[in-house]
Order: sequence, then structure tokens, then C-alpha cells
Amino acid sequence: MTRPRPAPSAAGVHSFDDFTRLREVVVGRADHYTEHDADSSWRLFYYENVAPHLPDGQRQLTIPQQIVDELIEDVTGFADALAGCGVRVLRPSAPGKDVQVSSPWWSSGAMPPLNVRDNAVILGETIVETAPHIRGRIFENDHLKPHFTRYFEQGSNWLAMPRPALAAHSLDTAYFERKGIDVTAATAGEHALPIEGLGLEMVFDGAQCVRLGRDVLVNVANHNHLLAYQWLARTFPQLRWHRLPGIADNHVDSIVVPLRPGLMLLRDPQYLDLLPEAMRTWEAIYPPPSTVPEPDYDEFGFVVPTASRYIDINVLSIDENTVVVNSLYPELIKVLEQRGFTVVPVQHRHRRLFGGGHHCFTLDTIRDGGPEEYLAA
Repeated sequence: MTRPRPAPSAAGVHSFDDFTRLREVVVGRADHYTEHDADSSWRLFYYENVAPHLPDGQRQLTIPQQIVDELIEDVTGFADALAGCGVRVLRPSAPGKDVQVSSPWWSSGAMPPLNVRDNAVILGETIVETAPHIRGRIFENDHLKPHFTRYFEQGSNWLAMPRPALAAHSLDTAYFERKGIDVTAATAGEHALPIEGLGLEMVFDGAQCVRLGRDVLVNVANHNHLLAYQWLARTFPQLRWHRLPGIADNHVDSIVVPLRPGLMLLRDPQYLDLLPEAMRTWEAIYPPPSTVPEPDYDEFGFVVPTASRYIDINVLSIDENTVVVNSLYPELIKVLEQRGFTVVPVQHRHRRLFGGGHHCFTLDTIRDGGPEEYLAA
């Protein structure tokens, strides 16, 4: 079978949404993802998922090589599936887990560039590097800079949020306090130093944004996020910003996923009233329960689920009628096919162990859509 050729890229990034025709995308790499460095920034970020599973006092969580190899195989299969759909696929320049990264205030193991959705967001024709929550991700975008440089040379804008120091006490725990969750154990034994007078600082991930043409929804769960929301609104006054009231501790792309204008995947009806009023009239598809059992990890002795059990809602649209779904979620595939979607099933076996799904693994840099107004003023 002859694969359709991707449209050539000649004018830099152009991506205003998550559902119009995808032309060019970065797909992450999982090479050397052989451990989690469970420092306090990592524990706070994944707290709701990992807290019941973390061994007391253990910081280095080794991941069995077989699981890593299978993850690499699944991500490669995902990249090949996108290429087979006519999408130009870019990859990070190199893997990068087996090094330590440090600042004057802390030291941590570097995470590989797998979930590339997090540390950058494309806002129209501008690349925005965001401000990582996790210390081990502070230099992760260096693996994408060859691509960012090429896009810049083709005419793209390229900005970066202020780099966070991520020193001790710079992360806000207000989201957990509002829910009555005690997270003091997450910072017990904190080895990082505080910066006197720093206080809470700007910290934010790209996966806290939902892009809808001119409108952008932003999940704001604490003061770290509020500072980033204010920075975005001041930097991009031509866009219309909608503040979500902390519908999750950080990422929202396993809660609300626009499939096309007027139709979205929504985790549960309880989230409907937390969306902008103009979006509450959209039709919602509520994902059915999955009957496929979780993988059996007993032989490995490793079960630290960094992602929630809803991670398979984290789908990637190729266009308004075509969507990539984990092949291990046949119930969602059936529902989408009944709604007329063409589903591209792609296997992702260890989806709860590495903090991301198919949407997380990607940074869509070129889509056909523009700054349309999908939400009423």
C-alpha cells in the first residue's frame, strides 16, 4: 500500500486546536526510561496517583527493562501509524534519561522526552516553552530545540515562560488542601534548598491548555498556575482566555478532549458545569468502562501508576473524523465508530506507568485550522 505523502512544512508552526487536519507532529521518545526519580517535585505532581503505591523513603524507583522495551515498541508503532495516515512525524534529537541534572538548589535524574505535550504549547504560530513542575524535566526541551530552531528560521515566533527555580517551598499545595489531602509526606526528606524571599513561582504544563481556535481553556488549580495564566493572557491578548477552576491538579487532557466543534469526550458529567458556559451546550461522549484488565506486573514487582485509570481518554485526533485510540480500549473504539469516526487503533500497554497517552506523547506543530471562534463571545 502506498502511503499518502505528508504536506511539506515551509512556514513554521501553525496549530490553533487539537482536531483539524494534522500535518506535522513531534512524537516523544522513551529510550532509557529505566527509573523514576521520586523527588518531592515528582511526588507532588503525581501525588493523587502514586501516593498509595510509593515505598516509604525510596527515591529511585527502577523500571524493569522489559517494560521499557515494550513502551519503546508501542511508541514506535504509534509514530509509524501517524506516518501511515499522512502525518509528517518528527522525533526528539536524542534520548536523555541516564544523566543527573542540577541547579544550585537541587539535583535530580533527568526524564526522557516522552510526554512532549507538557513542556511546550503551540499557540497559533508561536512556540511557547512552558515552566516545568518536575525538576528532572527542566532541560527536557533541549531535545526539541533542533526542530524549534528550524521552525523559527521558517518564520515562527518562539517564547519561553520564566524558568522556575523549583527550590524548596516554591510549589503550591492549595489544590490538595482544598480537598483535605495531607501531602506533607511528599516533601518529607526534601533535599532541595529554599531561596529566601522566592515564595510561590510560575509553574505550568502545556497539557493544562485546551486549544479551540481563538479560545484557550486553562486549568488553574493553584497560585503557580495562576501566575502562568496571567503571563499567557498578557502575552497573547489576541486570544480569548478561559480560566478553568482547578478541574484537576494539573493536566486536563484525560478529562475534556474536543473531537470537533460541538462534540467532546468528557470523563464524567460532573465536569460539565466547570467548563465555559458556551461549551456546556456541546454534545458530550462519556467514555464507557473498560473491561480489559490492567497488566499483571507481579513478576516485575513494580506498580507505580503515575497516570490515572482514565488515561485512555487521552486520544489524538488526526482530523475531525479520524482519531487514534489505544487498541486496548475496544469499548471506546466501538462508541466512536458508532458515531461515524474512523478509529486508528494503536497499542499502548503500559499506559499507567509513564504518565501519558497518545495525546501526551505528541506536540502537534502544524494543523489546518486557524483562529476560528468555536465558542460564543
